[in-house]
Amino acid sequence: MRGTGCLNREVRVIPFLVWGTLVLTALCSVSLEKPPRCCGQPQLILDASVASDLAVVAEDTWVQFMDVLEARSSCFGDVRLRTSRTLEDRAAYSPGTHTVTVRVPATKALLQGALVHEWAHHVEFQCHEHEELRDAFCQAQGLSLDMPWRWSMDEAEIAAGVWAEMPSEQYAEAMVMVVLGRRRIATAAQVKGEAVRVVAEWAAGSNP
Repeated sequence: MRGTGCLNREVRVIPFLVWGTLVLTALCSVSLEKPPRCCGQPQLILDASVASDLAVVAEDTWVQFMDVLEARSSCFGDVRLRTSRTLEDRAAYSPGTHTVTVRVPATKALLQGALVHEWAHHVEFQCHEHEELRDAFCQAQGLSLDMPWRWSMDEAEIAAGVWAEMPSEQYAEAMVMVVLGRRRIATAAQVKGEAVRVVAEWAAGSNP
């Protein structure tokens, strides 16, 4: 009986060792490939308010966004997405909750532009490396280096007609051009080609 028991235990150990070997082999083979986006990279978290058609647009656009910012992906975190039918603006970003809210319904083109614009603000608020970009961007735009990068919320509300003059907003529009190739919806923010190049190079990991 003892011999039978030891034999049973040995039989059980063999498949376990084989299974473990297969798992280790698989892990080693995966490590040779480009790591999947889900591992250690910022994620887009969809709120229950996001309908399935918007989810498809948002997720596809997020892939494009992360492809451009892969070199900077370690310096910002997850971002949430929710929708609203009563939002006054097309979209808004809340730094405190890392949440982008978009107004629905809207066209695909408008949504893509709004999403990338607000995700650019997400990177701006979370990534400490973003400060390396600002002087070079302002120079490329022909802006004074003494000009504030952004105004406070109260100041922005007072100067609602000149939001497009804020370097922060111009940068977000430049990011739209980098990610999508062009701005899908025209805005009052003027963006120079040199500024787009500066943003693209920074996103790719270069210091301007």
